[in-house]
Amino acid sequence: MAKKDSFEFDAAGWLFWLIVFVALIGPAIYGCSKIVYARTSAVVPIGMGVVGAAVGAGVVSWAVNAVVQRRRKKKRLAERKKSKKRK
Repeated sequence: MAKKDSFEFDAAGWLFWLIVFVALIGPAIYGCSKIVYARTSAVVPIGMGVVGAAVGAGVVSWAVNAVVQRRRKKKRLAERKKSKKRK
């Protein structure tokens, strides 16, 4: 069997989530440090930032997966329609 020439992106997995999480963790911690009181322990904005970055990465991963799956579904339907016309 020959390999396909082009790469097909099936889904945004945990690696994608981790990359987005790492990209969001700095801005999330900074943003959370700006909304807490000055007397608050440093653990609070860090914890809030980590949770916020995790949720944000989840939302971004979900959105990317939704777009990818919709495109794959359209492609599958087009191929199915094309194969039915050939018969």
